[in-house]
Amino acid sequence: MCIFCKGKLKHDVTDYIENTGSLVTLVKDVPCEKCRQCGETFFDNDTVLTLEEVLSKVQHKSSDVALTVMMFTQNVA
Repeated sequence: MCIFCKGKLKHDVTDYIENTGSLVTLVKDVPCEKCRQCGETFFDNDTVLTLEEVLSKVQHKSSDVALTVMMFTQNVA
C-alpha cells in the first residue's frame, strides 16, 4: 500500500537519476513497486543496496563532469 495516498502497488521498473554536483548518473530499468493511483515509486532494501554500490563505483571512476547511463540488470550479479 502506498504510504502517501494508500493506493495499491504494482511491480514495475523505473529509471533512477542521481545528481551529485557535476556528476549525473542514470540507472535504467530499476525494479520497484509503483503506486497505481499516484505513481510514487518504492524500492526494496536489496535494490537500494545495489543502487548504492553502483553509484559508489561510478563516482570513483568519473571525471569532473560526467553523465553515466547504466542498466540495473547488468549490475546485479
